[in-house]
Formats: sequence, structure tokens, C-alpha cells
Amino acid sequence: MGPAGSGKSTLAGELSGHMESFDVDTSLVNFDPAAEKLVYDPDVDVRDYVTVHDFMEKGLGPNGALIAAVDSLISHVSEIRRRIEETGAEYVIVDTPGQLELFAFRAGGPVVLDAITAGDPVVLVFLVDVTFFENPASIVSGLALASSVSLRLRKPQINVASRADLLVREVLEEIIPRLGEEGFLTGLVSRDESIPGELRDLSMRISDAIYSSGYIGEVIPVSVMKPETLAGLHAKIEQVLSQA
Repeated sequence: MGPAGSGKSTLAGELSGHMESFDVDTSLVNFDPAAEKLVYDPDVDVRDYVTVHDFMEKGLGPNGALIAAVDSLISHVSEIRRRIEETGAEYVIVDTPGQLELFAFRAGGPVVLDAITAGDPVVLVFLVDVTFFENPASIVSGLALASSVSLRLRKPQINVASRADLLVREVLEEIIPRLGEEGFLTGLVSRDESIPGELRDLSMRISDAIYSSGYIGEVIPVSVMKPETLAGLHAKIEQVLSQA
């Protein structure tokens, strides 16, 4: 999961390929009824049941059509789950819609996702896009978005710094590894004089809340250009699922 453009589809395809290279059987599910083109060949595709275009032809705009399309998937849950199970895969990677706010923060998306995964161990991989690491306040907003998705979907979650090959060395080597240290991000915000007073106070309060809840934990840099980062993500997924 993650914002539009954060690299979900690319990571889904590359992660599947990485796991398959180690003889871990995976299946890929495209869960986005608005997808125009995919960078992988899905084993199960919700567009076989419903597409955004179906609803746009009925007069809905793009956002309304996506909401209606996701909501309508509840009628096809049994068939979609049957097809997933027929793949016989050990792991199922679900590529969610790009419009995060229309999928995670409305009723339909979480209900359908729960129905598809019912009874199975699940971990969310949330992609914090590279643009959120431009300054301390942006990091706070990115992690706040990640935490709100975790709160909304109530599943174990791994937070990933997506497209890590585009991160500057200071962020990659000095900031991301220390985000789990109590108060580290709050301190960065407090020393950033480019943030106006009221917004700095807000950012510090949000950062403190995230730390006090114990939410941040580890943020894993991942780039499809660096196979070792895919291996690290795979290992983390195994770890979380083993505790589910």
C-alpha cells in the first residue's frame, strides 16, 4: 500500500520475482480496478470482474467510479478468493489501488480486503515515498499517513522508504536508520528553522505522539535497483508473518 506513484506495482512485481528466485512460490493479485497497464502479469486480476470504466460509462467521475468499483468487488469476493487459492501459492502479493485515500479511508476497501484475506496471516507493506524524506516535517507527515493506514486497517505493518536509490546519502545512512530512536525525529523538527512556528509545534506534537505510541519502529529502505534491499524486505515479511 502507499500513495499514488510510490512504486507499489513495480515493487510487487520485483518482490515476487525475487521470492520466486529462491523457490518461494508466489501469486500476484492486481486489486486496482482502475489500472491501465501493469508492469507484471497478474495471476488474479479484479478487472476481470469490474473496472472503473464500467462505472464511468454510467456517468460517474474517476474518483466516484473507483469508489463504486471497489465497493462492488464485495459481490465477487468468493470467486476471487477461490482463484487465489487455486494458484496454490505459498505467498500472495496484493497490489492495491493507487488512490490510497479512496481505498483505505472509505468503508469498501477495508471490507473487501478483509474478506479476501480472512483467516490468513497478513502483513501490510506501506510505501513511504521518497518525496516524504525531503525535510523533517515531511517525514513526520509521511509517517503520520502510514500510522493512519495502520490504525484504519488494523493489521501488522512494515513501513518502507520506497525508491531508496533516489534518497540522498545523509537521509539513507544517517536519518532513516535512526528514526526508531525515541525522540530523534522530534529533535530534527525542533532544529529546522525553515518550518514556521505553529507548523513546527504541530509537527513536533505529531512526532511525539507517534513515538509515545511505539509506532515508528524500523523503516526499511527498499529499491528495486538494489536486490539486497528486496532480500531485507523479504526477511522482514517472513519475521512478521511468523509472529502472526
